[in-house]
Amino acid sequence: MSATGTGRGDGIGIEVTLDLIRGVRLSSTEPGHAVAAAEVPVASRSDDRAMVDALVRLRAELGDQLVPTRVAVFPPGSTLTRVDATGLTGTDLNNLRSALAESRDAASSVLVDDGPRRWLIGVAWNDSDVRRLEELTERAGFVDVAIDPSPLAVARVLDERTTHLRRDAEADQSFGAIASKGVVVAAAAFDSIGRLAPAIRCSDSEVSIGWFDDVDEPVELVAELRRLLDEASPVDIELKLAAETYPDFPPHDVRAPQRQCVALGAAVGAAGLAGRLRPVDMLMPDWATTPGELERPWAIERVSPLHTPPEAPKIGRSKRAVARLLPRRR
Repeated sequence: MSATGTGRGDGIGIEVTLDLIRGVRLSSTEPGHAVAAAEVPVASRSDDRAMVDALVRLRAELGDQLVPTRVAVFPPGSTLTRVDATGLTGTDLNNLRSALAESRDAASSVLVDDGPRRWLIGVAWNDSDVRRLEELTERAGFVDVAIDPSPLAVARVLDERTTHLRRDAEADQSFGAIASKGVVVAAAAFDSIGRLAPAIRCSDSEVSIGWFDDVDEPVELVAELRRLLDEASPVDIELKLAAETYPDFPPHDVRAPQRQCVALGAAVGAAGLAGRLRPVDMLMPDWATTPGELERPWAIERVSPLHTPPEAPKIGRSKRAVARLLPRRR
């Protein structure tokens, strides 16, 4: 059944991993918890039909509601870092985006407001695959779809005192992040061999965030994040949906915090409960996914079907001289 209207507090959040899709739906009429939650396996992440089929099934589980949707994703190999963008003009921001793309391979970026400060968060991932995921989600029937980096999504439902975060989404996909006052400073995708999933582990231990300002190499970023997360002391966490505390469901429940923490953060953003949100900007054309698609010989238009007229016969010198001597006829 379609919704007759959408207001603040209505939204769908989706977490996409390699083999599983999780989703929750929030409603303004029932704040503080998810009115629907689901998990759907994916037969093949690289198969468009399999992805659309899984997303359609997820949409059926959540209810056919025409509400904004945010899709959280952070595939293996992804990294995320922030730089200060306070007071920059549009031209300066574009120059900064180009610099991030060149130095850190971060062709995607998100602007995040933090009181009087503004941060530009650069995301290095497979931009073509992320855009493909957005298109497939729209094809499955979700509306007003936007992409969210998973570390930014989960940070919306954590306490601002949280400084360390590790998310184990499934058996072979995890990420770690360092945050400051609710804003992610740096994040990277890890392998999760030997760890229990799904799970989320947080800490409020002190950390020096200035070190990440000059880290450009992904290998160095991953190594430092792993060291900081291993040294931090874990603490118990409570998820917050705006001002409401999310219920602590048992681990086997599909609504459990350790299962749906990322999807809940994406849903909070979609529902307008996390302040002003900006979309992910990508430094690539909408249609440019592979170099081969740039070749379009059929786009050349035929101007006219007429043949080229023959050249006029040339008159020699002798004919021109005779023509001058002969009288002209009226």
